[in-house]
Amino acid sequence: MAKQWAAMVETELKAGRYLPRVVAERHTLAELIDRYRKEVLPQKKAKFIRDQTVHLDWWETKLGRYNLAELNSNLIAQARNALSTEPYGKTGSKTAAKDRVRAPATVVRYMGALSHALNTAVNEWGWMDKSPMVGVKKPKVDNERRRFLSDDEIQRVLVSAKDSENRFLYTVVLMALSTGMRQSEIMTLRWRNVLVEDGADMGLLVMEKTKNGDARTSPLAEDAFTAVMTLRDKAIKNNAGRLPASQLLFPSDTVDNKPVEIRKAWETCRKRAELDDFRFHDLRHTAGSLLAMSGASTREIAEVLGHKTMAMAKRYSHLTQKHLGSVVANMNQRLKSKKEPAK
Repeated sequence: MAKQWAAMVETELKAGRYLPRVVAERHTLAELIDRYRKEVLPQKKAKFIRDQTVHLDWWETKLGRYNLAELNSNLIAQARNALSTEPYGKTGSKTAAKDRVRAPATVVRYMGALSHALNTAVNEWGWMDKSPMVGVKKPKVDNERRRFLSDDEIQRVLVSAKDSENRFLYTVVLMALSTGMRQSEIMTLRWRNVLVEDGADMGLLVMEKTKNGDARTSPLAEDAFTAVMTLRDKAIKNNAGRLPASQLLFPSDTVDNKPVEIRKAWETCRKRAELDDFRFHDLRHTAGSLLAMSGASTREIAEVLGHKTMAMAKRYSHLTQKHLGSVVANMNQRLKSKKEPAK
């Protein structure tokens, strides 16, 4: 037995695998996650810290007892399956914990948090030779949600938003529908991001940093422009005749330098408008569908909505094709009438 062990060690030494394995045996996944929390997470944004703490806590509970030499793709794949199927949630909530399971996109985010922690241990700490996440498949995520408002639903939600007790909700909803901006982009706008020339009947919104990490501009016109200009006039009036450039468009009444909370107001608005299976983010999808039906190309839709690739904008292509079909039909009708011989 001792000879076999010695032979194995000699083989691994020659292959350069022995020392990394010894190091990996000295540390558990729980120790890795603990170091990652202390050294890496604090460098990230608050939202990432909050979310990834939850994700890493789950992995620590599930696999934290294993040392890094024992941790392999099979163990991680089994944990991934549990992550996808086990019930979760708070007991007593509206949706019972036993009825809730994590969506594929959520599972992917959990896996991403662990993967980055393992890669850090490989590339920066020398605790492992390679990450056991390699080869572990991620669940397929379908991001192509296609819930768009009909013309009647658009009118209902705007009327409901105008009747809201939240003084900003109508303008926020109108901006989402007319620009396709994300909720976070709208709520973090400051007056310095609103560019308007004197006497102009439209403006430009400059987003300094979007979800994709890039700056982007969005035209502001028609009713949304009018609503924002009304807010602008009030802001100037309340600031001794000067535009408060650093002030948020939709400031909280209770917390300094924070946007107003609209979640409850939006839910009330949505219910009063009788919108089933509809989220605030679907206002962005509705803007994309309106652009498509107005004849915008896939590239133009991608530019307005801020998609880095054409793939996301292609979800509206069937609407563009429908519009083009009606245009071609009208053209052929005119051709037909011109071809008819005179009697």
